[in-house]
Amino acid sequence: MTRLALQLSNQEQDFLSAASWIHDIKVVDSNENPDAIVTDDSSLASSGKPTLLYNSLLSDNTNNIVPAFPKRFSPESIALKQSLDAGELGQLGLLRMHLWNQKETDGLQEMVHAIDLALCFFSNTPEHIHGTASIENGVKCLLVHLGFKCGGMALIDFTNSLPDGDNYESLSLIGSKGAAYADDHRNRNLFFNGGAQCPDTKLSFIKPMLINFANKVRKNVELDNDLQSYNDAFKIFSEAGKKYYFK
Repeated sequence: MTRLALQLSNQEQDFLSAASWIHDIKVVDSNENPDAIVTDDSSLASSGKPTLLYNSLLSDNTNNIVPAFPKRFSPESIALKQSLDAGELGQLGLLRMHLWNQKETDGLQEMVHAIDLALCFFSNTPEHIHGTASIENGVKCLLVHLGFKCGGMALIDFTNSLPDGDNYESLSLIGSKGAAYADDHRNRNLFFNGGAQCPDTKLSFIKPMLINFANKVRKNVELDNDLQSYNDAFKIFSEAGKKYYFK
């Protein structure tokens, strides 16, 4: 049993609900000597406890921190990674991601997590990094192009130019033996005329992410690999678009 303390300024109820479905996780108060902490406050990472840091930039003090990777643990990413690892798609040649959001979305963390997902799928860091970006009247657009030693590439684009309403995201893979995609656009069309609400799955990553974190804490796994993964993705983001992205 892994005893977790939740210290979240936002979405704590969502994390609590997800944790309640995991039989070997118990949520306790921070003063009950938890095994680990889940927080969105980077200043709490200095507690000495293993810490899952969600939706927050890393601070200089990074001991025992596991950066949260929501995109790795989304149901569609898990299914596509399993298919790729099973050899069903062959050698990965192309990863394509669209991340289209409304105007108030900043996009920094989302792009870092998307780049991390590309590195995870290719199981390598890119040899070539290209990026272009623009910002005008608060509208940001960023395109990142990564080239890998195997000959494969990743194309990831972000924009916050959508009007009020739902965001749009897609993930496509093309391999030497097949292709797979996660794109809810076609399914959403079924809801337009019937007046039904499209199911909200944007927080479905929480349960598998907590299971992964609790397993690492319970097995006393070294946490530096996750931190290195985040740093690699952030460095690529910085090289590809940061100097254009934040004018």
